[in-house]
Order: sequence, then C-alpha cells, then structure tokens
Amino acid sequence: MRRNTTIAALLALAVLIGGCAGQEDLPAASQAPSSQAEALQPPRQPDSPQESGGTEAESESSYAALHPYVQSLVDGVLEEIYTPGMSEYERTKAAFDYMIEHTYLEEPIGLSLWRVHGGGEEPIPYLEQRALSPLRFEVGMCEDYAAALTLLLRGMGLQAEYVPGLTYSVEGHLVDHAWTAVRIDGTWYHLDCQLEDNITRHGRIRYRYFLKGDATLFASHLWGRRLAESGLLDGQQQEAVLSQYLLPDCPQDYPQPEPGSFEETAAPDLEALRAEADAEIAAWEAENGPLPPMKLNTVPPVFGLEGYGPADKG
Repeated sequence: MRRNTTIAALLALAVLIGGCAGQEDLPAASQAPSSQAEALQPPRQPDSPQESGGTEAESESSYAALHPYVQSLVDGVLEEIYTPGMSEYERTKAAFDYMIEHTYLEEPIGLSLWRVHGGGEEPIPYLEQRALSPLRFEVGMCEDYAAALTLLLRGMGLQAEYVPGLTYSVEGHLVDHAWTAVRIDGTWYHLDCQLEDNITRHGRIRYRYFLKGDATLFASHLWGRRLAESGLLDGQQQEAVLSQYLLPDCPQDYPQPEPGSFEETAAPDLEALRAEADAEIAAWEAENGPLPPMKLNTVPPVFGLEGYGPADKG
C-alpha cells in the first residue's frame, strides 16, 4: 500500500512507540544540510554476530528461530517475492521493493497479536515485535520498516542489521531514525526503505536510498562511531552505540538501478485494521481469559521513547 500524505506526531498508544523520521519529503542523500553533524526452507543463520560481520547488539535470540507467528508472516512475504536461484542483489531488491510497495507510514497496529498466535510467557525480541505490523497489516513507522526489512533479508539467507541513527527532517533538524544494512557478495551497504518510500511519487521508485556506501549516506544520516563521537548524545546513548551498534564499513555504493514503477493502491482503512486486530484478541480472550499484562519490546534502542530532536510535525 502507498501513501502520499504526511502523518501527525506520534500518538499515545497503550504501548508507547518511539520517534521516527516521518516527514513528507526528507532531503535526498545529496541534498541534506551539511551544517549538522536458495529455497524457501529456513536458511542457515550466522552462528554469531561476529561471523555475520554484524554488531554485538544482536543477541543470541536474534539468530535463533523467530516466534512462530512472526515466522509465518515472514514466510508469507517470502513466498511472494522469493524465487530459487535469485542472486543476493536480487533478493535484496525484491525485499526493498516489497516494503515500499506494501507499507504505509503510520502508527503500528496489532502489537500484541503474537500473544494469541502461539503466545509465550516472555516478550518477543525487539526486531520481531517491530516487524509484526508491516508484515501483517502493511503499516508502520521507520523502526517497523527497518525491522521488517531486516527479517525479510535474513529470511532469504542474507546477513542484515538494524541500524539506529539520525537523519534530517524536512525542516533541517536532526531526528532519530532507523534503517537497515545488508551484506551482498561480501560487501556491506545501507538500505533506507522508509525514506525511499517518502520520496516515491506516482508509483515510481528512484532508489536514492538503495545500497549506499558510507560516504554517500553520511550526507543525510548519522550512525555508529561518528554518531557516538558527534557530541549529540548523552553518555548512556554513546555507550549503547559504541557497544552495540557499530556497523562494518560500507565502502562503496552499489550501481544504482534504473527507476522502477508499480501500481499504487488506496491508503489502508486504519480503523478497520485496528478493529481486525482487536477482534482477534477479543476472540482469544473469550475462550482463554484476559491476557496478563506484559511490557512489550517496542522501545527503540539508543533514543528510547522520547526520541531525538524536535517533535515530528508530519
């Protein structure tokens, strides 16, 4: 699903969701202000973050089997986009295109649904929690886009990481954001499907934020060691970045593909989707009793619920 409208500032939910760069038309990488700092069977996952070239932030659970419900959502998308024999680049582009064509920038929906589809006594990991809404309802914020893309890439056997950082609002302010990094043919690249979605118009994808190297993305994004040493974070945030979110170098841009196109669809009926999620939970509770209270893993890393920079104005 596509959207061509802006969103309001984050609303209060039963479970609060952190900040996200949700502005209508953020500067492209070359335009940002310079003044501020093969089968669908489960593929083999890396044995550790170090093997993957990833960050230490990836806990052991990140490489273990997903929650059954989240796994079913990932598998459903992969059945649509994956073909045996696809190259690493083709797999990456298929997942990137899917996220843009099928995701609407809005508050996530149905965050507790996994609890009535396989459940569990403990919260599911952050990436699985944040990926649920875009994979099931095609709705989410930047954190949800990034989490879902990361799981789709991993589901196709690629090494991928969730990246917390900063980017520029349309007013030129740095705001908290999230995107994805992927390893293709031994080289790491940045992917920002949510910002790409923001600049997509009339069903045309320009690939301005697709498989970019560090030098290109630093024009509009800030992350990793450079973010930690920027003087913009407090001590706890610096420690989190340095200990958990240092990416491997992304030394170059991948050749940019020609613009692509797809058929735009109407914006989703958000109220109907929320009602659908609520009805599933109500039906389960009618048979099993109320779900016990649980604090879900929704808090964005580094920036928390308050986010960074001025409040998003849409």
